[in-house]
Amino acid sequence: MSASIQGSRAPSLSKTSSVNAAKLLLVDDDPQLRRALRTVLESAGYAVLEAMTGEEALITIREEGSIGVILLDLKMPGIGGIEACRCLRKIVGTAILVISVRREQEDKLQAFQAGADDYLVKPFGVQDLLSRIHVLLGRPAGLNAFPGSRA
Repeated sequence: MSASIQGSRAPSLSKTSSVNAAKLLLVDDDPQLRRALRTVLESAGYAVLEAMTGEEALITIREEGSIGVILLDLKMPGIGGIEACRCLRKIVGTAILVISVRREQEDKLQAFQAGADDYLVKPFGVQDLLSRIHVLLGRPAGLNAFPGSRA
């Protein structure tokens, strides 16, 4: 497992559960992290799509339509995570979980103001990630954790 996530086992969740059948979009330029997260998420029963940049994420959202949760890194080439979050938020109400090494309060605030629903600092535990995804999937579309974040 990548050094960016802690823990080596996903929980034994049924792949037939309606919550776990959700499609996730993983947006990160690190191929090793994407591979590790894909393994964890698929073993938890999720369908995983990948994008390496914010631009690819926007294309994927337009092509795929219904996505349960977007997992979005902040530090990427191209438009970057904050701008990608703003752009995604303008076109979909899908929950956005930022996953980033940036742990400063200002970085978190910018992410929430751009439209993120949650923020998880790398490295993180597998159970923490799966729990947050589960909570976000249960939230009505467009309900944001930070009231002033939609502009």
